[in-house]
Amino acid sequence: MEVVVRGKNIEINQSVQDYVAKKLAKLERFFNRLLDATVNFRVERGRVKVEVTLAASGITIRGEELGPEWRSAFDGVMDKLERQVKRYKERLERRGVLKKEELVAVETLLGSESGISEKTPEQIVRVKEFVLRPMSMEDAILQMELLGHTFFVFKNLDNDKVQVIYRREDGNYGLIDPVY
Repeated sequence: MEVVVRGKNIEINQSVQDYVAKKLAKLERFFNRLLDATVNFRVERGRVKVEVTLAASGITIRGEELGPEWRSAFDGVMDKLERQVKRYKERLERRGVLKKEELVAVETLLGSESGISEKTPEQIVRVKEFVLRPMSMEDAILQMELLGHTFFVFKNLDNDKVQVIYRREDGNYGLIDPVY
């Protein structure tokens, strides 16, 4: 697994990189299809925020944590990622997908986020770009849960339409199906 470690307002030395690589390698015992990882450390208001993005067989798993120092924040996010990876693997095993040669391709976030240089009156503070790949509604729900988001835009494999799945306040899911 290729690991990229970055820091903003925090020094990332070799011992930090070694610790991160060692911890991330442990995730491979739960799921050996992890391809690469990007770890961003950032100091915000005296606390360290860690964001980890994992790419695995066409999906993206993401977690973030805030802590008083980098090690506790990173350990916290690792606990979250371990649960997410286990849950994802179990779902694939239940569906029999892991026995197949190819996994159904699901959405991959490229992480190509870019800030808008000028603030618009609508207060758009961030723009995300991602590859829109066809997937089933079940895969879209799984990807939304793995990313920790409350909604997810996807191209439905069954009808070839762009749709939005979202989590409702009652815990169920909703689907926005635009007519055009």
